[in-house]
Amino acid sequence: MDIKQIARAVELVELSQLHEVTIVEGWQSIRVVNNLHHNTMNPVEETYSLETSTTQNDASSDSSKAQITATYVGRIYLSEDGANDDLVSKGDQVEQGQTVCFIDELSRLLPVVSDKSGTISDILVKSGDNVEYGQAIFELKG
Repeated sequence: MDIKQIARAVELVELSQLHEVTIVEGWQSIRVVNNLHHNTMNPVEETYSLETSTTQNDASSDSSKAQITATYVGRIYLSEDGANDDLVSKGDQVEQGQTVCFIDELSRLLPVVSDKSGTISDILVKSGDNVEYGQAIFELKG
C-alpha cells in the first residue's frame, strides 16, 4: 500500500460520515478513524487517527487465552454449507493452519484459518452473525 492510496483513503473517510474503515492488503492493514463527527465539544481539535499494523501473530491481551479472529468483514458461517455440522465445536482441538469457519464477503465464501493451536474454550459468535475484521470468533486455551 503506497502513501497515495493511504492519503486517498483518509480523504474519502473525511468526506463521508463513516466513523472507521479498516483496509487489508496482504499482511498489512490500515485503520482510518474519523473523529470529526464525534468531537463536538471542541471543533478546533478535529483530528484523525491513522494506525498501521501487521496482522500476523497479533498478541492477545489475556495471556492465558488466545483468540482466533475474523480475517475478513462479512457474515460468518461455522459450517461450510449450513447443512453439515460446524467445523469446530467447544472442546475441539485445533491446529495452526486448520480451517475453523467461513466468512461470506461480497458473495465469496472465504475460509478463516487458525493462526494458533489449542483447544476451543468458547465460541463467541453464532452462524449467520455479521463480523468485523479482527473481531474475536473463538477463544482457545492451551
